[in-house]
Amino acid sequence: MVLGLVIVSVPLLTFAQEYRPPKRGLPGRREGAGTRGTCMEGQKFLMPLTPIDGFSATTSNSPTFFWYVPPTSAQMAEFALLDGNDSQLYRTTIALPGTAGVVSYTVPEKVTTSVLKTGQDFYWQFTIVCDPGQPSRNPFVEGVVQRIQPSKELVSQLKKAPTAYSRATIYASSGVWQDAIATLAQQRCTNPKDSSSLTSWFTLLQSVQLQEFATEPLIASCSILSEGRR
Repeated sequence: MVLGLVIVSVPLLTFAQEYRPPKRGLPGRREGAGTRGTCMEGQKFLMPLTPIDGFSATTSNSPTFFWYVPPTSAQMAEFALLDGNDSQLYRTTIALPGTAGVVSYTVPEKVTTSVLKTGQDFYWQFTIVCDPGQPSRNPFVEGVVQRIQPSKELVSQLKKAPTAYSRATIYASSGVWQDAIATLAQQRCTNPKDSSSLTSWFTLLQSVQLQEFATEPLIASCSILSEGRR
């Protein structure tokens, strides 16, 4: 009820941040990882904050990925990038805060430029390390990312955009998911009490059927975004 009151009180521009997926071949399917028999608890699953088909595009040299992590006793997660042959190209560990919320990771620019070649699909995996000795017991989620070269039209639109909200709208309507969600996450971190930040975030996640995660806190994401964004 509170969220609904917030939504009707903000400018109509915030409703424009709805994601329009790019036209691709046969779609995949985003799936969360269950909690039974693992070190995770709670009613919500481990869930990637990605479009429904699991594909996301970015124009960034340092893309940021986001996941909802339920309450867990695990102290760390693993993030990996793989090529089309399932060969591991990059791997790192991510400390978990121990409380439920949205966790993020920004890929370093030196990794992105050497690994994520533009115009190619790459695969990522995010794994909760419940049992280091038995990897098969560790729940994970995965998806596809592609780094794209922005069109002249997109570059022009972004240069003319007066606010971060309008830039997020342009990214979302152009099918550039990673840049749209990272832009709005940065706004939530910069202006945590601004109702427009929460409403824009809710609208974007609702457009990919992730509204149940829209009010989750950005656990440890703000410090990561401030360090990793361009």
